[in-house]
Amino acid sequence: MSKVRVFLRTGAFVGFSAAILAAYEARRAITSESGQAQLGSRYLARLTDGLLKVFGAELLVHRQHTHEGAALVVANHQSALDIAVMLSLFQGVMLSKHDVADWPLLGRLAKHGDTIFVNREDRRSGAAALREIRRRAKEGRTVVAFPEGGTFPGDSVHEFHPGAFAAVRSLGVPIIPVGLAYSPAVAFENESFAKHIANIAARPATQIAIHLGSPLPPNLDARSAADTARAQVEGLVTDARRVLDGYHR
Repeated sequence: MSKVRVFLRTGAFVGFSAAILAAYEARRAITSESGQAQLGSRYLARLTDGLLKVFGAELLVHRQHTHEGAALVVANHQSALDIAVMLSLFQGVMLSKHDVADWPLLGRLAKHGDTIFVNREDRRSGAAALREIRRRAKEGRTVVAFPEGGTFPGDSVHEFHPGAFAAVRSLGVPIIPVGLAYSPAVAFENESFAKHIANIAARPATQIAIHLGSPLPPNLDARSAADTARAQVEGLVTDARRVLDGYHR
């Protein structure tokens, strides 16, 4: 049964992604250049919301996001699904590792969706990404980042890099921590994107608990903001895990 499920969901993934991309390209052709970035962001959010349904993801959200305008949203990072979850909830600008641009279908729409790509091994790329985060925040956009700098299995929350926090320092934008927990686990390590997606597609369903915390205190320096955010996210992940444990009793 799992092989049939993988086949059907993978086919739906390709078909739905292609349809969204085609609809976006058609709309983009009649949209002014100044409006194309936000158009791409909207279609990317539609795509990710639909893909979560295709793969049987059930979102259990604690405290809905109601903030409008500029913000930095930071979360722990376990899976490629994290990107879909965060874009579905926040419809913001994603800070993403550079190789996402090469993902089938998703990468093309991500490039048009105003995604900020960064190669963490390249200092110039990192500096350019921080400038872009600051520019988007000044424009009143929400930026979503995974400050651990990579994916890690389980509920442990690793050190947060301070770069994204430094980018918005002195702008007065809220920094909102988010904790994600999965059942069953969706670790993304030492495997290709295609294999990771196939593993998720084979499951009947995946429950994802998402807990939003309160904005960080204002006027923290970048390192203090990163450490405070990591501690809050760690607590939010623990709370999210409790929700999932209760859900499966």
